[in-house]
Amino acid sequence: MKKVLCLFLTLALCLSLPLVVHAKAFDAEETLHAPYIAVYNTENGHFVYRKNADEKTLPSSSAKIMTGILALEHFEGRLDTKVTVTSAALRGLEGSAVLNLKAEEEIPVRDLLYAMLVAGMNDAANVLAIEVGGSIQNFVTMMNRRAAELGAENTLYLNPTGFDNASAYTTAEDTARIAAHAYKNATFMQMCSARAYTVPATNMHAAVTVYTRNSLVSTQSEYFYKEADGISSGRTEMGGYAIISASDAGNYPYVCVAMGGDVESYTDVKKLLAWADNNFLEQKLLDPSKIVAELPVLAGRSDHVLIVPQAPVYVFLDGDTDLGLLTYSAELNCDELTAPVKKGGIVGTITLILDGEPIASTHLVTKTEVRKSAGGALLLSLKRTVTHPVFIIAVILLMLLTALTLYKKYFIYHHKKGRNHHGKTRNEKGRAHQ
Repeated sequence: MKKVLCLFLTLALCLSLPLVVHAKAFDAEETLHAPYIAVYNTENGHFVYRKNADEKTLPSSSAKIMTGILALEHFEGRLDTKVTVTSAALRGLEGSAVLNLKAEEEIPVRDLLYAMLVAGMNDAANVLAIEVGGSIQNFVTMMNRRAAELGAENTLYLNPTGFDNASAYTTAEDTARIAAHAYKNATFMQMCSARAYTVPATNMHAAVTVYTRNSLVSTQSEYFYKEADGISSGRTEMGGYAIISASDAGNYPYVCVAMGGDVESYTDVKKLLAWADNNFLEQKLLDPSKIVAELPVLAGRSDHVLIVPQAPVYVFLDGDTDLGLLTYSAELNCDELTAPVKKGGIVGTITLILDGEPIASTHLVTKTEVRKSAGGALLLSLKRTVTHPVFIIAVILLMLLTALTLYKKYFIYHHKKGRNHHGKTRNEKGRAHQ
């Protein structure tokens, strides 16, 4: 039955495939420089390209994305709050990008966020961390907890700046998930996409203008890409470049992450965003209206019920995908149902498979309800009674008992008959002797 079902489903799917727009695939292996890359659709949570995306690498400056997320969540609606810089926030920053903040300086949260997200200022990151977490150590705990909540299970931050620490780690996939969350925050994106920002004067400094260090956003850079939005860019000696940017120039928004490489990683991100914008379509490959099987129904007003997908199955595919490689597997939980049957009851699963890899799945459910039939229920009850092992054993025992009783009666009867015949013979022999 399952072989017939799979054949039926395959034929049905082939007949229902939508028109595919073909596009040139990206020859990634020959043209990319960064060792760790992920391209992520933020709308449907689908990775359209991976290169060593699940392998661990240093977070580098991507850590500031999480610092920005937590600061914006903590100060939501209060970005003009002034905070006081502590001496603890300024330690260990020598030789790095800083705003040159001073201890006891008072500065609004908004300005700290712009300085960090536009120009990667590390003292601004530390000030925000201490203000939000009470200490840098507590803030790092918050960073890792929030990362886990966002599905980044292979990430360990050890500071809010992304300074090199051999024990810290993340992956391109994790970073893409975190960046995708930041992408949904309009304030975050407005800040990280700015090409410049003027930090107003404080009680210890005159106004100063900071400029983006993201070459994809800067119009003065050879790597400028007009469709790029933010998100983060920086380099450390051990971690290399960590470039994360977004684009929604095509049908869907994407985040691209390139980590661990050199400056040519900007080219990687630029090419991949353009490629994703122009090549992917979300296609409906299975619909709940499609009847894919039927199951027998016992004791019902109908003797069968139709089986359909529980929900539409949309698959995000490159336009060059060969749909001739698309198959799927259907698994039913049972061979029959018993009335009453509810509409939408789960009876199995259907999985779409492309080139040997599962790409999507949904439950199989009953299309309609089937009410119980009184007559059918009675017949089913009788059938189940007479086919129940206990009943069968009882019948067998009864038959054996009956056979034993008949055998006993037969034995007694013939024993008596034999005895009477034997006695009669002796009497006849005695009379003859006389």
